[in-house]
Amino acid sequence: MNFKFPGTYAELKDTNFSEFYRVKSKNSVPNMDDRLIFIKINQFQEEFHQMPTLIEDAQNFDFLYYLVEYLDKHSNQKAQFQLIDIFSFQILKLHNNSKAFQMTLFLFLNLLQQKQIQGPQVKRALKQLKQLFSLNSFVDLDREGIRYMAIEIKETQIREVWIEVLISALIIWSKHETVLKNTIVHLMYEQESVVPNLSKFLVACSKHDKLKSYTIDQLGLLINFITEKSTNQTESLAVKNLRELLTISSKEMPKIYYQQLSSMIGLYDNENYHIRSGLSDVITNVIEYLVKESKEQNDDEVLLLNANNLTKSLISRHLDKTALCRSNVLQCLSQLLNLNCIQKIHLPTIFSISQSRLRDISGYARKSALQLLKSVSRCYRYIYVQSQGRDKFWSSKEIGEQIKNNQLELDNIHNDFQRLDLQFQEGNITEDQINDTIKNIKKRTQEIQKGQEYLDEYSKFLDGMKIAINQVLQLCQSKNQADVIHSIKLFAYLSKYDFESANIGLRRMLLLVWSQDKSTQQEVIKKFWKLYLKDNKNTKQIILSIIDLISTSNQKELLSIEKIILSYETEQAPNYKLPNKAFSTLWDLFGRPEINQRSMLIFVRIMLTRNSSYFNMEKIKQIQELLMAYNRKDPDWIIIKELSLILSKLDRNQEKNQIHINTQIELLTRLLVKYKDIQDMNYFSACDSIIQLISLSYNPESKFEALIKQFEFEQHSKSSMELEQLSNNDEMHLTHAIYIAGCISLQLLVLIDKTHRQLKQLKNDRESQIGKEQEIDKISGGLEGEFERIHEIVNEIQDLNLVQQNLLSVFSPLVIIIIEDCLVDMENKKSSCLNQQSPLVQVCLITMCKFMCLSESYCRQHIEMLFNIMKCPLFDQVVKNNVLISIGDLLHMWPNTVQKFHKQIYSNLLDSNGPLRRVTLLVLTHLILNDMIKSKTSLSHIPVLLNDPCQQIQSMARYFLNELQKKEQRAISNAVPDIILNIHEHNEIIISQISLYIDKNLVESIVEKLVNILGISQNQSEIKNISILFNYMNLTQTSLQRFLDGWEQYREKLKDQFVYNQFISLIKKLRRTLPQESRIVIDEFEMKIENYDKETFENRRREKVSKRKNGKTQFQDRDDKELKENISNVKQQQRRKVKKKDEEILEIESNSEQETSQAQAMKLQTNQRRKRKHLQKNED
Repeated sequence: MNFKFPGTYAELKDTNFSEFYRVKSKNSVPNMDDRLIFIKINQFQEEFHQMPTLIEDAQNFDFLYYLVEYLDKHSNQKAQFQLIDIFSFQILKLHNNSKAFQMTLFLFLNLLQQKQIQGPQVKRALKQLKQLFSLNSFVDLDREGIRYMAIEIKETQIREVWIEVLISALIIWSKHETVLKNTIVHLMYEQESVVPNLSKFLVACSKHDKLKSYTIDQLGLLINFITEKSTNQTESLAVKNLRELLTISSKEMPKIYYQQLSSMIGLYDNENYHIRSGLSDVITNVIEYLVKESKEQNDDEVLLLNANNLTKSLISRHLDKTALCRSNVLQCLSQLLNLNCIQKIHLPTIFSISQSRLRDISGYARKSALQLLKSVSRCYRYIYVQSQGRDKFWSSKEIGEQIKNNQLELDNIHNDFQRLDLQFQEGNITEDQINDTIKNIKKRTQEIQKGQEYLDEYSKFLDGMKIAINQVLQLCQSKNQADVIHSIKLFAYLSKYDFESANIGLRRMLLLVWSQDKSTQQEVIKKFWKLYLKDNKNTKQIILSIIDLISTSNQKELLSIEKIILSYETEQAPNYKLPNKAFSTLWDLFGRPEINQRSMLIFVRIMLTRNSSYFNMEKIKQIQELLMAYNRKDPDWIIIKELSLILSKLDRNQEKNQIHINTQIELLTRLLVKYKDIQDMNYFSACDSIIQLISLSYNPESKFEALIKQFEFEQHSKSSMELEQLSNNDEMHLTHAIYIAGCISLQLLVLIDKTHRQLKQLKNDRESQIGKEQEIDKISGGLEGEFERIHEIVNEIQDLNLVQQNLLSVFSPLVIIIIEDCLVDMENKKSSCLNQQSPLVQVCLITMCKFMCLSESYCRQHIEMLFNIMKCPLFDQVVKNNVLISIGDLLHMWPNTVQKFHKQIYSNLLDSNGPLRRVTLLVLTHLILNDMIKSKTSLSHIPVLLNDPCQQIQSMARYFLNELQKKEQRAISNAVPDIILNIHEHNEIIISQISLYIDKNLVESIVEKLVNILGISQNQSEIKNISILFNYMNLTQTSLQRFLDGWEQYREKLKDQFVYNQFISLIKKLRRTLPQESRIVIDEFEMKIENYDKETFENRRREKVSKRKNGKTQFQDRDDKELKENISNVKQQQRRKVKKKDEEILEIESNSEQETSQAQAMKLQTNQRRKRKHLQKNED
């Protein structure tokens, strides 16, 4: 069999039928040790000397084939080098034998490409490869051999040798140019990885003087042939290869393309986007070449002019009809800007293009537009900022001051000129003097005007960037990952060089660390590290910059910063490290008046969350000194709050730390009591942190009791009349006392939950120790009953003792009195009155909700008061939001108590107040997605918000449905009928979005439910919405049958023209989507819909038959009458014959004496049935 170079090395083992040679022998090499392998190699070496064509023998070639394969996996340099020597010597003898030459060359090439092959033997083998063409062996390689050499050879040295061989062959055998050109064209159509080697071959040809024309002809042939065959948008392999070839080769030999560009520019009219993109790459590389050449030739104007014209051509393609081409053009412009290859006159145009493409419908184009905008910003900074010896961007204020100064300087020059003119007229100065002065004035004026032009252009850039930044902020919320990541990169670059509007983008970037997309999280973490932590040489500057960032951040941004810093040196970001002495440098700033101590302590708290071992006794003493100082002067309650949080990070297992914590707690509680009537609102946040710190100490209940006693108001002395007469200080004192009581109740709830967990753990430990209980123990309740009784005692203490009988009993009725008085006052006020509640009322509301979380009976008594507050229009939004969040907590704590008010909860989703709808949705989302309440009831209300006027609420509702769909795949599908019921007006927007969540496996059952509802519903909006939903569902033939089965239920609803039109649209959709087998069912359904106004479908058929009969002529009527009479006579005769026959049968049966009376009766019945069948048959 003839040998043909395979596609791959392993292809020779293919067992499928082939007319060419295939390896079929058994692989015996793996069973041989090294000694046997060398014996076999030596044997081959001797035999090859005697018979050079011995390799044509199948057994010899197969063994060598398996041996080369084995050495590739099990390296043995001695054996490999020996084979190289054999093949190198042998191949020179085979120039007259094509088959043996190809087989030897095939093994030789694959052997040379194996790993760990190097040394003089390889170099000698490569030299021999170069000599092959002189022996006419090159001619023996067919098209497949050339293809194998061009494609499968990956080793660089061999590829370079092969290119040299091809070039030498072309120089000597020019008659083979046409064959090689056509072969290369075929390779472009057949092989995916041909382009890198082909590009290197063409580049090598272009460097040879004799082959430049061949290079041009080969490129022209490829371009013309492939473009003529590809006139549409098809993504053929040849077109992809051509685009890749144009991109790679134009980078290596731009001069060749520059000379031929005039004939290639028409490729922009080609329909295939790959070809248009390839031409854009060619133009980009040519522009880069022209700019570089012009610089080397001292700014050659002709080259710069040509580069300028090509830039215009490239810019004009940014509106290409294909998104990938638009994206590619933007990338090319970005590349040229980064290489400083675009003249300044084009910057405004490119800047406006990058702005406009930010709104492109394609994600590819938007991504490239963001990259281009970053490149434009970098270019403006280089031209207008760095050229002035400045590193950071100019601000609008600075530009305005410079423009103002320039104008003043121009005015001064004008005044100086007038003064000189006056002096000249008076003869005080000579003409030569005034001429020299005028020259200097003109020169200075030109410099100022030129600077003014720079400032004007830069001002336009600043104005444009403000608009662009707003667009990029919107892209930060995109679902497209590339939009978000490249927006982050842009904001990071602008923030690095202090662009004035970048601060907004930086803060939006920080919030993206909470994104569910891990790539986005990683990008935020990376950019934050590069902006603030990369420069490890100046640790103090790093600390100060982060403190400055913290000082200007809101609560959301602070949480984001904390999450980012905590991620460093963890699995999430192991390669990003903080400076070694970061904490010690940070703590050195403690107590320094010039440093923002609030921000500094927040940073300390974040660092201690990373590693609490940073803290030591010396630092605790410094905190103690500060707290003692605050006892003598007005304290900063934010600092006290942060100090409390810092102290809570200490390791409490160490006895020394516990002692110091108790000392700090005494100082902190002393501050709370001393300043109990202070008007500072930050006092409340400090209370939270201090109470939390107390709860971490030993025996916190006693400390809570001692603190409450110092704030306590006697219950009997606080009637509603006396509360109105409280002074401001007394009212604030009462407010603080109630707030602390609420904080303590919350910590008690945490302690009780901890107690329940400890009891469960103790029970499990006891069970593991005791093992299997005795039957008599189980009868009395056993271990389970014992712990149940303990749990009941704890629950009773929680429900009755804490809030209503013991520790908090003074405050629980007091907050009710204050809130009831407030509600009465609200009822008496007019709607025009101010609705801002006092701190006392707000604190009472929050504290009452905390008491309700602690005690179910207290909640049961007063829960209705919360809903009365929600109904009252005079309570401000902050109060309602807090109440709504508390209701969510209560719904989780005591679902049976709060569930009966579910209608009032869900009614807030339809409230006219946008913030109230948003908070309600936020609370329900949290409760449902965290399995705190069931989703069934909520699902019928939340989808209505998909069409909310507020865009944020729409996004939140969409997020809820997406997350719920991931969690419970069929939850939304099962709730579709309830959702339809709650959409009060027919709304196609909501219906279309709900249809996306319907499980395809439940379509049939949903259709059946909706058809039933459609039949009984009298709600016109519901009927219309159901008809709309049918058009958005993916119906099957089975589900279509449900429409036919329930036809009579909903037929009358088609009287509504809107519903009728929806069903007609549904039929059209079914004809497009269902297979041909469903045509009969669709026709029947269509007939029913079109004739819904008739009584039944059968009546319609009969009516058609009667019309057809009435249309007959009288002659046909007479014939029909005669025909009927003849048929009637025939039927009568047949009946007589049947009757006579039956009588004969009966007569015979009656004569049989052996049959019983029962058998006779059975036969009689059988004969009667037979008689009826005969009659029926005759009638038919």
